Amino acid sequence: MISKSVAFFIAGMFMATSAAISASPYKIQGVLLEKGTRKPLSGVNVFILPHKLKGTTDDQGKFTIENVPAGKIQWIVNSAGYERLTLDEELDDETAADEWRLYLEKVSYMAYETTVTGRQKKRDDSTKSMKQEVFTQLPGSGGDPIKAVQNLPGVNRAGGFSSQVIIQGSAPQDTRYMIDGHEVPIIFHFGGLSSVVFPQAIDRVDYLSAGYGPEYSRAMGGLVGVWSKQPRKDRWGGLGYVDLMNSGAMVEGPVGEKGSVMAGVRRSYIGQVLKQAAKRVGGDSFNLTVAPTFSDAILAYDGDVTERDHIRLLGVGSQDTMQFVLAKPIDQAPSVRGTFDLRTAFYRFIPQVTHKHSEKSTSRWSLGVGRDWNRIDIGQGYFYVTTDAVTSRGEVERKFSEHYTSQVGFDNRYTHGKVDLSLPGMPSGRGGVSNPLSAGTYRTAHIDRTTNVFGGYWRNEIKPWAEGGWSILPNARVEYFGMTKEVLPAPRLALKYQWDDSLFFKAASGMYYQPPTEQQTDKTYGNPNIKAPFAIHYMGGAEKDFRGGSSRGFIVSGEGFYRQFDKLVVSSSKTVTRDGSTVSENYNNDGNGRAYGAQTQIRLEAAPWNGWVSYTLSKSTRWNEGKAEEIFQYDQTHLLTVLGGVDVGRNWRLASRFRYVTGNPSTPITGAIFDSDSDSYSPIRGAIYSTRMQPFMQFDIRIDKKWVYNRWILSVYLDIQNVTNRKNPEAVRYSYDYSQMAVVSGLPVFPTLGLKGEF
Repeated sequence: MISKSVAFFIAGMFMATSAAISASPYKIQGVLLEKGTRKPLSGVNVFILPHKLKGTTDDQGKFTIENVPAGKIQWIVNSAGYERLTLDEELDDETAADEWRLYLEKVSYMAYETTVTGRQKKRDDSTKSMKQEVFTQLPGSGGDPIKAVQNLPGVNRAGGFSSQVIIQGSAPQDTRYMIDGHEVPIIFHFGGLSSVVFPQAIDRVDYLSAGYGPEYSRAMGGLVGVWSKQPRKDRWGGLGYVDLMNSGAMVEGPVGEKGSVMAGVRRSYIGQVLKQAAKRVGGDSFNLTVAPTFSDAILAYDGDVTERDHIRLLGVGSQDTMQFVLAKPIDQAPSVRGTFDLRTAFYRFIPQVTHKHSEKSTSRWSLGVGRDWNRIDIGQGYFYVTTDAVTSRGEVERKFSEHYTSQVGFDNRYTHGKVDLSLPGMPSGRGGVSNPLSAGTYRTAHIDRTTNVFGGYWRNEIKPWAEGGWSILPNARVEYFGMTKEVLPAPRLALKYQWDDSLFFKAASGMYYQPPTEQQTDKTYGNPNIKAPFAIHYMGGAEKDFRGGSSRGFIVSGEGFYRQFDKLVVSSSKTVTRDGSTVSENYNNDGNGRAYGAQTQIRLEAAPWNGWVSYTLSKSTRWNEGKAEEIFQYDQTHLLTVLGGVDVGRNWRLASRFRYVTGNPSTPITGAIFDSDSDSYSPIRGAIYSTRMQPFMQFDIRIDKKWVYNRWILSVYLDIQNVTNRKNPEAVRYSYDYSQMAVVSGLPVFPTLGLKGEF
């Protein structure tokens, strides 16, 4: 037997060895994440005190610290833009085996920049862009990317319930809308209060005005496009929100080693809100018994196929429904009473491929496939349209040297449409006042038609000096319009001059053709012999950055523009001989016009303050051959927007917007003539657009607050439009005999309270 002394000795040795083992230093592994968003933070030093040990995070936010003794430790993390992290912990066998997760809180989660996308990232200096972090927090826009564009200089104000964007005195139909470079039929839902895209799925929104480049065309006014963002590849995340107008949700995250996906849906109940607002606006004269609803969906995949090939698959869809019963406003004629049902929808599937041939050559290819639906029922009348659309784009870019870069590309749009309608012939509406519908004779038609438009372009950028100085852009484009059987050259030229790092000059000019609509070229309702209208743009401007290399100060930009419109398609009451028969001409190319003006924007970046002032002075006129020049229906002399916000700390942000716009032109009615054949009155018009409605003035405020937790963020926002409850005039309505007139006001004070969760 072993003696007791030997046993005690062995036990003592075992305990000492165990203590020595447990007291050995630990190897600590962890990850540093941004609090709330869980974004990995790279290149940040992580310290352990009092042992003065350090680790540095990698691209995934991971770090390793070795030789850490057991016992009490203190984590210390300092990084610019973040609150200092101090965390006391106890280190033992159990805690040392875990992967530590440290969350670093940003100084502010209300980050906001007024600066548009930098010039070095844009080909076209007529383009103004806003990133998601800008448009989601602008007051008066409700977080919507397209409504935010209306704050930029040169964007005319459409009517309060309009779903259109009007650019620099052009007509609404002169603006084209795009999603990832492919044309879509609409960009706003009914009423113009929300665009057809899920805001949080959008990376940026582009607004192209006078003098835009050769990559796009078929728009005499300009273009508005949204670009979907690249889904997250580092982690899964998403958001959900609900407010007084609509609710939605989105998720995104990695798939495989090189891909990521994103999916979002949204549904509105705005109709019921507008129904109550409409009662306050017009009482019995504007009584919506059933108001609009809409829904959107988006699905995207983004990934690398090889080291040289990148693909993106995007699917978007939208649908609107609006039904209401018109009351009898100011003694309206009984013939216009009844139900009105309007439904519209579209979807697009857009695959995109980018191939990098070499360090100097890249090609980009994309396709858009989809269908558009439009259905209108007006009492006994109806208008049904179904259109299948296929669009394609392709471009090869080659950088030959530091002095010369070139792109050659094309875009094509093929449509097959079917139209069924039974509507009265549209009566005269000159001066914005239409004759009664009952004065027209119902016509029924079935149209089955295929159209094709094609454009090819060659863009060149020549820099005589590699650094600064002049850039010359001689560009060429050619159009083919199948409906008019025309091949149309559209030359364009742009110049840039970089005076120094803070001062920049620009100028551009070009021709812009636009195909007539299917109705305008139809044999029955239109004129098959009309040609494509066009506009010539001239633009010149400059931008000066007064910040002097810092992040605080003013940025001032300004430009002048001039647009000449020719061969505009206008209504005609003439008769012509066609195929041996005398028929109504319906439309011709006798229209002309011009729009010109100057615009400026002064932006302030002085955190925590941000904002801008934009002002546009313009004039827009139209005339027919042999007739006098007249003010255009959408002429607005003054457009002023003052917008600003401040981060007040503790993740609170306050912002406001003031907007002033000259009242729209209107045509006075001096009397009426009774037509016994149609049992209706026709108006006697005064001088066309010789008067104006009262100016539009509106003050909006927005309040945002965020509560940040380790793994998610809770936000509350309040966006109040028309805080002063001003009755802004939007339209004029007449009684059936034109003896009475009433002004239709826009929305009253309109609050939107919302709740959003992000993870």
